[in-house]
Amino acid sequence: MSQFLITESFVRKLLETVDAGLMVSDGVPKPGKLCVEAAIYYALSEPHSKGSGCVDPIVRRGLGRLNDALWSSKQARAKGLRKVAIAQLGSKDTINITNFLALFAEYTIREVVPVALRAAGALNSHHTKELEAHAEQCEREGSRDVADAAARAAYDARIAAYSTHATHASGDAAYVAFSAARAATYAACAATYIYHEGYANRVITDSVSAAYAAADAAAAAVSRVTSPEADHVFSLCANLMVRALQKCGSPGCEWLWLVDQTEVTA
Repeated sequence: MSQFLITESFVRKLLETVDAGLMVSDGVPKPGKLCVEAAIYYALSEPHSKGSGCVDPIVRRGLGRLNDALWSSKQARAKGLRKVAIAQLGSKDTINITNFLALFAEYTIREVVPVALRAAGALNSHHTKELEAHAEQCEREGSRDVADAAARAAYDARIAAYSTHATHASGDAAYVAFSAARAATYAACAATYIYHEGYANRVITDSVSAAYAAADAAAAAVSRVTSPEADHVFSLCANLMVRALQKCGSPGCEWLWLVDQTEVTA
């Protein structure tokens, strides 16, 4: 069991540090210049190199990837990650990481993959209905099989869009449709990859990275540059992570009431 003791004063200090804004990577030991994990060390008054004894390393790696995604600003990153920053506390040696990954994969298929599928469908009228049907099936079932089927449908849309693009100038609507369909394919395959039994002997952190890859792809589908729409996808991914941590009994989740109490609205 983790020996880390979570206190209200620590949670408040961590939230204040996060709310100053979050940067990509470690940054420097100063509020507004830190990534989400470095904020923990700062709140604990510990050097980053010491390492944290309170967060499961797989959770930490996955959240680090989400921190480094193309958020529109450091304030947007902080707002999107403040809840999961607290929920992950105490997760080391207390949660069943296999259960966490399975839940996170299911949630990703149900809620992230459909975002990419619908974005692709909106830009490719010949495949809109089919991709919408697959998006709805992903929402209903959240299984590997439906994600596999969605990936195949998105791939077909990609090929069709690419074929159209071949006879048009670069940057036209067909190319945008191709880009969105490719992102949707990647999102579905990334989520499916988590369940793939053939990778059982691979490093387990590859699984959580695949879920974040799905979020990256979905964000790319809704926006080809950093934007509030992409921020929404990254925030969705963070919230799915919170839900999985709650289901697995991560101790930090007991302090989410304080996160809600101090919610940043700006």
